[in-house]
Amino acid sequence: MTRNRLRKKLPLLATLTLIVLAAAAYIFGLAWIQSRMYAFYDFGDLIQPRLIDATIAGWLLFFCSSIGSFLNVVAWRMPRGEGIGGHSHCPRCANTLKIQDNVPVLGWVSLAGRCRFCSLPISRRYPIVEALVGISLALIGITQLYSLSLPAQFVHAHEGPLWTPRVSPELLAILTYHTVAVSTLWAMALIRIDGTRLPTRLIVFAGVAVVAAMLAYPTVMVVPWQATRPLYWVPEGLHVDAIMRVATALVAAALFGRVLAKGLCPSADLKLDPLGGGTRRLVDLIAMLSIPAIVIGWQSMPALVIGAAILSLLLRPLLRWIPINDGPKGQIADRGAMEAFAFALPFALTLHLMFWRVLWETPYWPSDQSSRNVIIVSALLVLVVPWFVRDRPAATTDVASLDAVADERVGRQAGVDEAEVAAAGSTDELPEHHGDGESDQRDQGRDHAPGP
Repeated sequence: MTRNRLRKKLPLLATLTLIVLAAAAYIFGLAWIQSRMYAFYDFGDLIQPRLIDATIAGWLLFFCSSIGSFLNVVAWRMPRGEGIGGHSHCPRCANTLKIQDNVPVLGWVSLAGRCRFCSLPISRRYPIVEALVGISLALIGITQLYSLSLPAQFVHAHEGPLWTPRVSPELLAILTYHTVAVSTLWAMALIRIDGTRLPTRLIVFAGVAVVAAMLAYPTVMVVPWQATRPLYWVPEGLHVDAIMRVATALVAAALFGRVLAKGLCPSADLKLDPLGGGTRRLVDLIAMLSIPAIVIGWQSMPALVIGAAILSLLLRPLLRWIPINDGPKGQIADRGAMEAFAFALPFALTLHLMFWRVLWETPYWPSDQSSRNVIIVSALLVLVVPWFVRDRPAATTDVASLDAVADERVGRQAGVDEAEVAAAGSTDELPEHHGDGESDQRDQGRDHAPGP
C-alpha cells in the first residue's frame, strides 16, 4: 500500500524537486558567479538579494498560473452562457475537486492526470494553459517590477549585483492594467482556438477593463497617441489624449483586421453578410486586435501583427497539443489559420511588453520614437501577412469555398445522438449531456475535462 502511494506521488515529488533545484541553482549559483565577478561583494552578501528574486518569481508564477486556471473556466463556461463562479467539479462523477487538486499544474501532476474520485483522465489542456498563462504574466511582472521594460521609465542602475524591484503606485497601476489586458486577450484566444465566437460579456468586460480604465487613469498609456512624441510628454492627467489614444487604436485594429481578413476570413462582408461565419470571425479578430492596439499604441501595431503572424506558424505544434473543447453547438474538426493567429496574439503582446523599452529605443521599430517612414513601411508589410497565414485548401477543395470549410468546422449540431457519436468512435459526451466534457477529434486517446 505504501509503495503504491509513493509510486503515485513520484511525478509530483519529481516536479517539486526540479523546482527546488532550479531555485537553488539560481540563488547559490548566481551569487557565487557574482562574488567572483565583483571584488567588493562576498558570496554571503549576495544570497539575500537572489533569494528575493526567487521569491518574487515563484509568487508571480503561482499567482499568474492561478489566473490561467481561472481562464480555463472562462473559456469553457462563457461560450455556453454559464456563470464563471462556483467550485470546479468532475464532469463524470460530479464530485467537487479538493483544494489541493486545484493548485495550478501541480494539482494535475499530483493526480497523474486523472480524477481523484472516478479515475477518468483529466485533459492536458488545463496544465498547459495554466503554465503558458503563468509564465506569460510572470515575465511581464518581473520585467516591469525590475524597471526593465517600460519606455521612458526612470531606471535605477542594474550594472551591480544588488538589483532589487522598484515599486510605486504608478508602476503597480500600470502592471495591473497590463496583467488584466493580457489576461483578457488570453481568454479571447482560448475561446477562439476552439472555433467558438467571442461572448458578448467578454467583449463588454474588455471594454471596461481596457478602454474605460485608460480613460479614467491616463497614466497607463505609457506612450502618446501622436506619431511623433511631444517634447517632455508625461501621460498623467491627459484625459483628452487618452480618448485620442483609444480612438486611434480602435481605428488601427479595424484597419489591420480588415487586411488580415483576406487570409483568415476571406468571405467576411459586414455589408452583404453581417451574420455570416466569416463576418463573425472578422468581428472577433478586430476585438482581439483592439487590446494590443490600446495597450501599446497604434504606432507599433504593424510590427506586432507581423510578429503574431510569424508566431502563428511557429506555435502550431504547441497548439496541436492543446485539446479542443466541445463548442456550445458542436466541435470543430481541426484548427486553421484563424485559430493559430488568435493563439499567437497573447504571445506577441507578452514579448512586446517584455522588450518594450529596447524596441522603443530602436529607430527601426515603429513607435512614437521612430520616423514616420518606419511606421509607413511596416504598415505596408502587413499587406503581405494574409498571403502566408491563410489556410491552404486541400487539392480537392475549391479555393472559393475556403470560408465555407471554415464555417463547417463549427461542427456537429448540439442535438447529435449519443449513438452517432459512439459510431464515430468518440467516447465523450456532448455539452448537453455533460456540461464540462471535452473531446478532440484528432486525438483518439481523448482526455476528459476536470469540470471547471
